Amino acid sequence: MTKSTIGNLHYLSILMAIGLPTVFIITLAVAVNQDHVVLFFPYISDTGTTPPESCIFGQLLNMTAILMSMIVFVRYAQVKEILVSYQYSSYWRKLNFISCIIGMISTLGMTMVANFQETSMLTVHLIGAVLCFGGASLYIILQSACSWRIQPNGCSSSTVKLRIILSIFCTICFFTVFITAALSAKEFTGKDIKKWTKFDGGWTYHLISTISEWSCAVAICIYIISFTNEFRELQLTFPKVTFKVDYAKKNYSVFDANSGTMNSPTRST
Repeated sequence: MTKSTIGNLHYLSILMAIGLPTVFIITLAVAVNQDHVVLFFPYISDTGTTPPESCIFGQLLNMTAILMSMIVFVRYAQVKEILVSYQYSSYWRKLNFISCIIGMISTLGMTMVANFQETSMLTVHLIGAVLCFGGASLYIILQSACSWRIQPNGCSSSTVKLRIILSIFCTICFFTVFITAALSAKEFTGKDIKKWTKFDGGWTYHLISTISEWSCAVAICIYIISFTNEFRELQLTFPKVTFKVDYAKKNYSVFDANSGTMNSPTRST
């Protein structure tokens, strides 16, 4: 029997690189149209705080998080296969596994940002933002290290250099976002933080923070799309499900899966 396989995995990275900015642009357009934020570089979260844009933001970002988790898994499986096939040390296999866990945590943070708005549960929202952007930054750092180690298998040296640059850039942006956000908040004197203007105090710090956040998101998308050529050469095989030896000999009730009883063999008389 032929195993079921899925090809064209490179569409995952393409969809992610297109989908994430599209989510932000749609919610920004709706938020500006509803006069909930200013057009000039609000925080990404500000564009998904108030209905109806918060509903769109939450739904689409949750879907994007699922897509990102699939990419993290496929990338992990790809690197693992290379490391095993070419007999790299167990250190790199562990590092690849750790990066997969961190990548999954980052997608969890993305769902927290989507579902817990800053105006209702700020602490949870900020934790989600740290997990999302911080986790993503650490993930691409570790994957850049893996890319460097396994080259020329998988990608070219120029791609490795690009990934290293993007990972450094994202890390700088991540720290810049939160440091300047704290500094700008201390100087804010306006009434509505979602409609921050240059007359509200802390404008320069605020602008640096928001631009850094958008830049970090764009850099992550560029990093993900760099997986495209590698994913094009991959196929995902469905896992096989097997039954226990005595499964076919048991009858299970509807409400209690542990109450299986063995069927007695029928005897002819």
